[in-house]
Amino acid sequence: MIQSNIQTGGYCMNNTKRLVGMTVLLLVGSIVLFGQQRIPDRIDMNIPRQITLKVTYDDPTLWPAKENVPDPEHAFAVMFKDYVERMSAGKIKVELFGSGALGSYRQTCEMVQNGSIDINIGTGSLANFFKEIQLLAIPYVFMSDDVVQEFFNGSALWKELTQKMENVGFKYLAIGQNGWRSFTNNVRVIRKPEDLKGLKFRVMESPVYIKFIESLGSRAVPIAWNETYTALQTGVVDGHENPISPIYLGKIYEVQKYLTMDEHIWSENIMVMNLAKFKSLPLAAQQIILQGAKLGAQANDVAERMVSNIVKFEIVAKRMQVYFPTQEEKDAFRKLSQPAIVEYLRGQLGKDLVDRFLTEVQLAEMRAGWRR
Repeated sequence: MIQSNIQTGGYCMNNTKRLVGMTVLLLVGSIVLFGQQRIPDRIDMNIPRQITLKVTYDDPTLWPAKENVPDPEHAFAVMFKDYVERMSAGKIKVELFGSGALGSYRQTCEMVQNGSIDINIGTGSLANFFKEIQLLAIPYVFMSDDVVQEFFNGSALWKELTQKMENVGFKYLAIGQNGWRSFTNNVRVIRKPEDLKGLKFRVMESPVYIKFIESLGSRAVPIAWNETYTALQTGVVDGHENPISPIYLGKIYEVQKYLTMDEHIWSENIMVMNLAKFKSLPLAAQQIILQGAKLGAQANDVAERMVSNIVKFEIVAKRMQVYFPTQEEKDAFRKLSQPAIVEYLRGQLGKDLVDRFLTEVQLAEMRAGWRR
């Protein structure tokens, strides 16, 4: 019995030694294998020629001379310019054209696409060139800023969409927050969807925004931003929808009495570049531009939250009658408008894409802690 136990123990020990030996050989082999894997060299940081980039956007360039906080797109552009010029040791010069100096956002999208302008920052009208961006305008789909960030940082679908932009001549650089859009009007306080019926609303030149307003029983009138003040002042339209920053910048409070903070759509400030121009640049310049855009988007987001939540909201609130809907009231708007826009986009983009987007937003909610 003892002998049998010794033999059995010896057998187990021999096999254990063999297994340990094989494991060591595998580990050594792995170390050798990965040790032979070459880590790519850093890209050549030499930029052999002078490069000039023209960047256009709608926000005014009042900071720092006349304002104590930069407006979001201006913060985006200024940070981008600083980083790119500094990291390239002056080899890349960035020229900024704010305040819509080179045209409306839709016009500058066309200019970026055809290469007459290099880069623009804006919201809404890119949907006329890349219709998938309309997914972001599904009303009440994002519940908070942190869900938005989780979506952009963790969504495989978003990465695919940004790559697909190249098919229409745009190189995606970065995305920031334009703000949460709310209703203004000069007729009555808007508390429920029925309050919108019969009113004419200015909207951006974007198909999904037109459908959104129509789904609530109002008439949508596409008007360029630089014509909106006059349209509201003269009664061409009764109201419009925008985040706080444009309401302040456009002095909408001078020609509108009521503001309903329903925050129906999270809207983007997206930076895109002419694809051919981007591809023509040295790798070092491309990398600097991409990193500068990321930093610019971060500056945009900080500026937007300061402007919309604190600095300029207080000014707007003193000049307009502000109403904050209850969650039940927001749900009434969502239940009426969201299915209509989802169905419209399924027809435009395909059911699979829209449903995948909605699922990825829910996954972003889970990562942010809103689903447990």
